[in-house]
Amino acid sequence: MYWTEFSDSPPEVENASSTKGKRGANFSVEEDQLLVPAWLNTSVDPVSSNEQTQATFRQKVWEYFTQYNKSGNTRTITSLLSRWGLISERTNKFAGCMAKVNALHKSGITEQDQIINAKALFLKIHQKPFLLEHCWLMLKDQPKFANLNGRSRASVPPTPESTSIGEGGEGDCGSGLGDGCNLERPIGKKAEKANRKNKATGKDVGEYMTKKMKFIDEVTRLEEEKMLIEREKLTIEKERSEEKLKIEKEKVMIEKKKFQMQYMLEEERIMMKDTSGLTGIQKAFYEQLQEEIMAK
Repeated sequence: MYWTEFSDSPPEVENASSTKGKRGANFSVEEDQLLVPAWLNTSVDPVSSNEQTQATFRQKVWEYFTQYNKSGNTRTITSLLSRWGLISERTNKFAGCMAKVNALHKSGITEQDQIINAKALFLKIHQKPFLLEHCWLMLKDQPKFANLNGRSRASVPPTPESTSIGEGGEGDCGSGLGDGCNLERPIGKKAEKANRKNKATGKDVGEYMTKKMKFIDEVTRLEEEKMLIEREKLTIEKERSEEKLKIEKEKVMIEKKKFQMQYMLEEERIMMKDTSGLTGIQKAFYEQLQEEIMAK
């Protein structure tokens, strides 16, 4: 299982260049949350989505975004196209990570835990963090972005002003870019292919994770055995050192007793010395030694 920690602070937002060679201000979370419904409402419009040209489609998205954008940043059509491309790409990849996490069927795991695990998997696979959760939450139930456990029919995420966008218009679902009509959009070929691949590899992912956990357990067991052996070696070395010290002490005691015995024998010899045949100086020397021995 992939685990990591994520801060509760406001999410960071990835930036897309508005013009080549010159980077615009970072898109805020609010701008992203405005761009997503602008794009979806225009693309799933049942009246004109299949008939409008790319230029018309992009113009409608830009008009919607510009009308309700309160960030103070001016966005060109090119910058919105670039930002949507990044959102679509990263969100699709994250949906694939969610599908792999859900395929593990871990019991007791919450939806938030699944999101955390999917973020960790995204970072592991793509070497960069997933910073567009606020977009994924709006897109996850759309057929193109749904994970393997998602629903096949969902509503377009509305904005706070979506209830008033269509006022004064034609009154149908295609009259406003911000309406909240429930529209079903056929799943894209790339998403369908990715879903089939995820279903096919879901079992392999589960088996891989099981084998990996067994491997980790085996490595942990071997490390514990190694530590136990090291502790036993240290214990044996300590016992040997203590035994060696004890022997050395006994040797010192024996040598001390030998010295004491020799000293006593020498004193005995001095005390038993016959001084009658010695000269005056020799006799005085031994008599002084005898007096010192007696004094002890």
